[in-house]
Amino acid sequence: MRVARLGLRIGRATLRAEAVRTGVVTWAGEVSYTDVTELADAIARLAAEAPAGCRWLRVVLERPPAQFRTLVDLPPVKAGHLAALVAQQAGRFFRKNGQALVTDAAWVGKEAPGVARAAAVEEPLVEAIAAGARAAGLWLETIAPADHHTLRLLPHSERESRERAARRRTRRLALATCSVWLTAGALLCGRLLWERRVVEQELATVAQPLAAVLEARRELRDAETTLNAVAAAERERGRSLGLIAAVTGALPDSSVLTSFAWTGDGTGVLVGAARHATDVVARLDRLGTLAGVRLGGPVVREPIAGREWERFTILFGRDGGRGRDGS
Repeated sequence: MRVARLGLRIGRATLRAEAVRTGVVTWAGEVSYTDVTELADAIARLAAEAPAGCRWLRVVLERPPAQFRTLVDLPPVKAGHLAALVAQQAGRFFRKNGQALVTDAAWVGKEAPGVARAAAVEEPLVEAIAAGARAAGLWLETIAPADHHTLRLLPHSERESRERAARRRTRRLALATCSVWLTAGALLCGRLLWERRVVEQELATVAQPLAAVLEARRELRDAETTLNAVAAAERERGRSLGLIAAVTGALPDSSVLTSFAWTGDGTGVLVGAARHATDVVARLDRLGTLAGVRLGGPVVREPIAGREWERFTILFGRDGGRGRDGS
């Protein structure tokens, strides 16, 4: 069921009311009043006669009791400041008749710069309207002059009451917003703590299997290192056997080795005896496997098995080659 609105049109001595629901007038009434003191009771009587369901009250003031002026040559101030400017100089623009005035003003627009429309009404009259609305249990929506519904002539007490209510709503909204954020923050912290506990439990569950996996990986790396070392040793052994076979194959028949030593960088020493030491050096040099072959000292002649042999020390390797080139 849609809420009906009660519209009042107040003249100098008459009060006409219409109940409007969904744009259709469903009831109308009219009463007279002699002064402001009777206005509140007249509004209450009309509201009591109106159909049930009227909760809103909209008031239109005729001229008189409302006053209306077109003001020119006003300073170019903002719309909010314009209303305050007219209120401060109400006695300059309107008749006061010894009563305080409620005023409002608005700029005409760009088509008439510096021109404003202003309205005023005696404050006791609008206070009586507000009191009648409260007594009838109606929400006073607005009080506006006839034909100028953009202007608002609510009494100062009603404006202050609405401003206080707006501030209270703002405070309640701010408190509700803070409460929502605090609740959301608490829920988030709780969820984070719960998820952290779950993660810690899962980590504790997988800690032992993870340690076993890491230990297995370490053992695999150690095994790989061992296999690589064995493979390197096998390659070095093959290379050593090949070198020994090549050297022994290159030696002349009338020769013997008593010592053969070398290092991984290709340098080494051969010690032995032969009929001719230079022949051994020449054969090893032609072999191509050993680099920088040279005699490591003087040849010592000595008899072996009734024959004269030459005992030698042969050096080979890169350093040996450079030493031979410089000798």
